[in-house]
Amino acid sequence: MKQHIIFLVAIFPAYWTPADATATFASAEVSEFDGWRPSSPRDEIRPDFAINKTGGPEGQGGLVIRHGNREGLDGAWTRTFDIEGDSYYRITAYGRVVDVANPRYHTYVELLFHDPNGGTVRDERAGLACVPYFVPDVGIDQQGWMKYTGIYYAPLKATHATVRLDLRWAPGGQIEWGGISLVKSSAPTPRKVRLAATNFRPRNGKGGLENCRQFEPYIAEAAEKHADLLVMGECITSVGTDLKYAEAAEPIPGPCTDYLASLARKHNLYIVTSLHERAEHLIYNTAILLRPDGRLAGKYRKICPARGEYLMGLAPGHEFPVFETRFGKVGMMVCMDVHFPEIARGLAANGAEIIALPIMGGHPDLARARALDNQVYLVSATYAVNDGWMQTGVWGLSGDLLVRATERNTVVVAEVDLAEQYFWNSNMGEFKNRLRHERPAIALPK
Repeated sequence: MKQHIIFLVAIFPAYWTPADATATFASAEVSEFDGWRPSSPRDEIRPDFAINKTGGPEGQGGLVIRHGNREGLDGAWTRTFDIEGDSYYRITAYGRVVDVANPRYHTYVELLFHDPNGGTVRDERAGLACVPYFVPDVGIDQQGWMKYTGIYYAPLKATHATVRLDLRWAPGGQIEWGGISLVKSSAPTPRKVRLAATNFRPRNGKGGLENCRQFEPYIAEAAEKHADLLVMGECITSVGTDLKYAEAAEPIPGPCTDYLASLARKHNLYIVTSLHERAEHLIYNTAILLRPDGRLAGKYRKICPARGEYLMGLAPGHEFPVFETRFGKVGMMVCMDVHFPEIARGLAANGAEIIALPIMGGHPDLARARALDNQVYLVSATYAVNDGWMQTGVWGLSGDLLVRATERNTVVVAEVDLAEQYFWNSNMGEFKNRLRHERPAIALPK
């Protein structure tokens, strides 16, 4: 039986200078540190590499990559480990950057399982060739160390794993890699969540609160179906009434959100919907996320108001907030937002695993595209049931509808596992985390 592999490195102080005597920059003679080797695609874009024996999160030695001021430099520390096939491994690494504008884009941790000669092995679970995994970043500590970690399956015929710690295209930037380990693990713990959407349009309401009360039986039905999250339609405080946007608008929190929050607490589930928000002289179309304890988890102001909205004085939002829940990270967008890839992409870049979409309507392929190209679950709630119109339902990572409402005044639920991997049928493999660091850095959240 091969031994479990644990390798710890820690890296350079955050503000290193060439005068630091504890660091040695790699040259033709200094090219390895405990099995780690510096590499670059081409010598002419090779950055500087350093070894620091006392740096890092725990002061146990480390690996540094430093870029000069030239454009396009790219380099990594790499190491190959012996592993056992048909096993799961957890990889963990820490990185701390200096003068790197967008760490998501300029740094990454890559893990590849392969045969003794570095050749491709087949992942028998996915029925595809095993390609590199890109390890997600999961948080940063007070000292600036970003943690990267994930659990991955080594295919039956895999005998080795190569880890790559990269800094690319970051003029004047530096990264310190440390605390790296590759250890045998149990399979990832399932993260099952029940996602619900309701196709219900309030009617004949005289005001926002009266409209909200009409949703109570559907919230109760979602709870009876053990939903964790229920998404309801767009602008529920004004749709079906004679109220103009400004007349329906209220502060958030306000009477309508307080009432819906009481139902979230009563039925122990998260609720998302949209309503008109007043903030001093401005009015927004705002999506809200209510917690099972009756508190407001957060809100999202529609970034792309439709023509009929901005001609009536609605203002756009400017942020891509993502909220922690008991089951995962949730982002929201509203109606017209789905027509533009930047909105879902911004939410996904900020870590959203699920996007909730209250929407009047639109082309259903837009929801399919947003789910597929961002590798998120998308829960949409609209007011129609036409085949060629936006659906009320849950869209999976494949872009397919997992469940849809075929009748009005109904609640549909789909159970998904946020820990389950989805493999593209190509050399992209599990694209979700690759997408996170390879998407353009321009005009998107860091």
